[in-house]
Amino acid sequence: MFHLLDGVRVVELGHILLAPYATQFLGDFGADVIKVEAPEGDYYRRLGVSRAPGMTAQWMAVNRNKRSIALDLKSAEGRAVLLEMLAQADVVVHNMRVPAIERLGLGYENVRAVNPRIVYCAAIGFGQGGPYADLPAFDDLIQARSGLAEANGRNAGAPAFVPMVAADKITGLVLGQAMTAGLFRQRATGEGCYIETPMFETMVSVMLSQHLSGASYRPPEGGFGYARVMSPFRKPARTRDGFIAHGVYKFDQWQRFLRAVGRDDVVDGPMMTDPVTAQRHFPELYEIAVAQILPQRTTAEWQALFDSLDIPNAPVVAMEDLPDDPHIRAVGLIEDYDHPQQGPMRRVRSPYTMRGVETEPDLPAPALGAQGAAILGEFGLSPERIARLIETGVLAQPATAAATPAGAARHSGGRP
Repeated sequence: MFHLLDGVRVVELGHILLAPYATQFLGDFGADVIKVEAPEGDYYRRLGVSRAPGMTAQWMAVNRNKRSIALDLKSAEGRAVLLEMLAQADVVVHNMRVPAIERLGLGYENVRAVNPRIVYCAAIGFGQGGPYADLPAFDDLIQARSGLAEANGRNAGAPAFVPMVAADKITGLVLGQAMTAGLFRQRATGEGCYIETPMFETMVSVMLSQHLSGASYRPPEGGFGYARVMSPFRKPARTRDGFIAHGVYKFDQWQRFLRAVGRDDVVDGPMMTDPVTAQRHFPELYEIAVAQILPQRTTAEWQALFDSLDIPNAPVVAMEDLPDDPHIRAVGLIEDYDHPQQGPMRRVRSPYTMRGVETEPDLPAPALGAQGAAILGEFGLSPERIARLIETGVLAQPATAAATPAGAARHSGGRP
């Protein structure tokens, strides 16, 4: 954890992946991220491999450096408590559909009424100005609508999803940038704002920033799609004993590579008269390299040749081999730790390295409601009121006292 956002209080009304992925980065940067969950917990707590109920590996991977409070927002008292918390928060983020958050009385205008300086972040499926505004949005649906699935499967003969939750994660990264920018403005001016980050528009932006291509011009100077990355031959190349990725891309790289493998006929032929002509012939050049040449040698032999030609290259690595990758091990990206409820575990740390910034160990992903009573005390609720909330079931408590938190003292007493 890096002490860059000390004193920033973030209330996350997130579930599954999008908002939690974004707020985890703020927690990594030292913000006090308070995850507000329903009494039954975030549904993502139950998806994937689990050693104990409500703490799957997937959930823990995107909820470190947070504290959990379990509030029944279906009750009037639960909503009132949350508004009291939001009155003292710097940022609130949710990834609910807008009609759902409005029905709870927690839309932007309601929250702004109690805290005009709030940075209110709505991570939603579709922008509210269009006909898709109220449609459900899940990663697969957004990959389908945004053109990603069609483009990804174009060379395979049928649309195909990227085998990770790409739309949620990419939108989460964009949302994290927006939240940080909103915080910067808040600190400079004292003013709050509303930030809407839709998955669909984000993914269309990501796709078309490269693939609008010649259709960017009026009138068009060509069609959609960047030819090099859309080529059916742009894929890991089969070698004699495996696969390799290569960076034969620039004109001079093609020249060096083709001469090194004895294809002077191609270098001196009509496809390689100049860089612009070569770019038009990328599909043919890839076919020559991938289909005809690369299967003739082993992966190690090609790595040695590419290195000698100053051409970027990499072996194709399976995900199961990543923990033992020498670079991953050297930088400690995957680290062992002891979780207070789960015991010995390993996790992927924040990818950042910083100098001149105070750091401390990450907080483990919290058990459901583990810090709820302590959090409400920090927001000024009396012990008697907290006890009443517990008694009426508005504030759910963790299953065991042991779940009450490592790291709670770091945020005790409210904002530092």
